[in-house]
Amino acid sequence: SCIFACGGMAFPKSGSDGSAFPHIEAFGHTFTSLVPALVQMKAKQSFFKSIAGIRADSLVQLYINDRMVCQDRGELQLTKEGISGIPAFQVSRYAAKALANKQTVSVRLDFAPDLSVRELKRELEERFYRGDGKTAQEALIGMISKNLIPVFLKQSGILLQHPADQVSKKSLAALTGTLKQTAADIVDVEGFERAQACAGGVHTSELDAHTLESRLICGLYFAGEVIDIDGMCGGYNLQWAWSSGYVAGMHAAGLPAKTTEASSDTSDHTALIRKQKG
Repeated sequence: SCIFACGGMAFPKSGSDGSAFPHIEAFGHTFTSLVPALVQMKAKQSFFKSIAGIRADSLVQLYINDRMVCQDRGELQLTKEGISGIPAFQVSRYAAKALANKQTVSVRLDFAPDLSVRELKRELEERFYRGDGKTAQEALIGMISKNLIPVFLKQSGILLQHPADQVSKKSLAALTGTLKQTAADIVDVEGFERAQACAGGVHTSELDAHTLESRLICGLYFAGEVIDIDGMCGGYNLQWAWSSGYVAGMHAAGLPAKTTEASSDTSDHTALIRKQKG
């Protein structure tokens, strides 16, 4: 028996650099396209340079060819090149796949995910029109990060030092839209060197889901990220590595793989991984 547990392409310093792939292909197996997953995304817009390093609770919606395909909420990290952090990582595999297929990718960022558009508009009107002599910049202090205020006001056509109570309702509506749907064009993702996982791998149709044995070569098994299975953040990729390694190892050794809470049937786990990543 032989087990391929060589990983995909993510973090090649660990040895998962694709050097085993020619041997796998020599056995007749094929790969789906390989792209970085759980990785930072790069945006076209230049304003990210001025807000790099800021973290904010945000909802990230990913659009491919102007159609929303997935979303995730959490602590978003803004970088000089785009977006990072858990919610960006969660949707990055879809962005990477789409970019590899020459599709148009964009994100919409909601920096007030707990408020509806109407509630946010009401909150802004209360802050701006209370008549306390504050500037537009001062009216937003305490509501959003100080470093984000100049960017959002500029995007909405509002001067920082403009008296808050003199800002038009039209401009305030624009600010509401900016806070709820800041748009950015995604032009690339970081490479495999910085990716936490690799999307793509050996076609699952070429493997027995219960044993992870090759359907092409008797005695040949696969485990872990080399298979076309990847999950979201939260330990799913680690658990897949352990579970698939256990099942492949037990069957390669000719031993019965017991189903317990710690090691379930891989077909069930594959279904869970697929469900988690949408």
